[in-house]
Parts: sequence; structure tokens; C-alpha cells
Amino acid sequence: MAKNQLKSKKLMAVFAAVSFIVGFFFVDRGSITGNVILNNDFSFSVFSIIGLLLILCSAILTFKIVRK
Repeated sequence: MAKNQLKSKKLMAVFAAVSFIVGFFFVDRGSITGNVILNNDFSFSVFSIIGLLLILCSAILTFKIVRK
């Protein structure tokens, strides 16, 4: 049972790290740095939302791993 739980923990940690890194690739750099304030036209990007969701998933998985 402990080996199965350890594998699951490693798998969740790898998925959390990968989703965190990939999430930052999807997020628009202008919205991170505050460059959106200087840009007058509002551009809605689905990729930014996907990036934020991936970062949120990685945060939730990290919290779950630490709590176990």
C-alpha cells in the first residue's frame, strides 16, 4: 500500500510541475507584467485562461501533496 501511495505522490508532483511550467507558456506575457494597462485594446485570449487554470491546478495539486 505504501509503494502505491508513493507512486501516486510522485505522479501528482510531476503533473503539478509540468502543468505549472506549461501554464506559464500559455499565459500572455503582457498580462503578467502589467503591460495590459498601457495597451488600450482589450484582447480576450482563451490561451490566457487555459494558462491560469493550469497554474491553479498545479497549486491545488501541490497543496494536496503537502497535506498528505
